[in-house]
Amino acid sequence: MAMWRIRINLADDARSRERLDEVLASQHVQAIQLTPRAGAAAELSGDVVLELPRDEALGEMLTALHTISPQVFVSRADAAADRAGHDRDRHESNLLTRR
Repeated sequence: MAMWRIRINLADDARSRERLDEVLASQHVQAIQLTPRAGAAAELSGDVVLELPRDEALGEMLTALHTISPQVFVSRADAAADRAGHDRDRHESNLLTRR
């Protein structure tokens, strides 16, 4: 299963948190953290790390999260993606030092 990191900005009210709980209830959530959003009164940033059994489930998840907020950000969070990003960064760094 693929691991995904999702950030969503939502209103700091009971209904928004309840709706987020509903969307995540059937998922394999590894971590969730809600923090006040800097510079935005009455808003939260939600950081969620979860496993999805298949890639198609990501689209369904994003559709559900967009019913809560128009601002939803997603990235891979699994070890393979982290290694690939690290290797890419190292490769780009090597290219810059060779020029």
